[in-house]
Amino acid sequence: MLLIKKYTIYSLVIIAIAAIFTYVSIPIYKNIVTIKNDIWTTIPSAGDPKRSVYTRAFISTQGLFALSKPESVYFEANNDIEEISLNGSLCYILSGNEIQSASIIPRWWSLTIYNNDGYLVESTEKQYSYNSENIIYNSNGEFEVYLGHRPNKNISNWLKTPTEDLFSVVLRVYQPGEEFFSNLSRVDLPIVKKVDC
Repeated sequence: MLLIKKYTIYSLVIIAIAAIFTYVSIPIYKNIVTIKNDIWTTIPSAGDPKRSVYTRAFISTQGLFALSKPESVYFEANNDIEEISLNGSLCYILSGNEIQSASIIPRWWSLTIYNNDGYLVESTEKQYSYNSENIIYNSNGEFEVYLGHRPNKNISNWLKTPTEDLFSVVLRVYQPGEEFFSNLSRVDLPIVKKVDC
């Protein structure tokens, strides 16, 4: 009986150590595997079936069903251009142009806002994202997306943010080509700037 108690205690201690190690290592690992491009971060091998067990574990905490290279690349922004967390109590303008760099032109891209818990923001207007086909460009080939609780009459593109919680913007780029993947830290991506509501 004493032996059973002893092994039970050992097992619980090992499980506790493994859980603590996993909890502590996830934020540290994010800094190791991600590539930073201004306010955006990405994991180049998110959907790669040959990725390491650590990358798989990290991806499972962020979302499922990531496509592999060269099908897509996923960028996430949690901060504005001043490196301050995106907050639903504030308003922002996300601005950019056709997602490309020199001769790199992806087949398709999309922008989506997610709550702090990883789910879509509730929207009675049913507008949850914009993509390269439905976004409205200006005469210079650039676009602006207003991020806030209510639409802005001066900006055609609008995505609703949560009322007060933190949120993130995810940019998915599909079939960008090998040159795009080799320039993930330098490719021209949209910026997010805080504005008056």
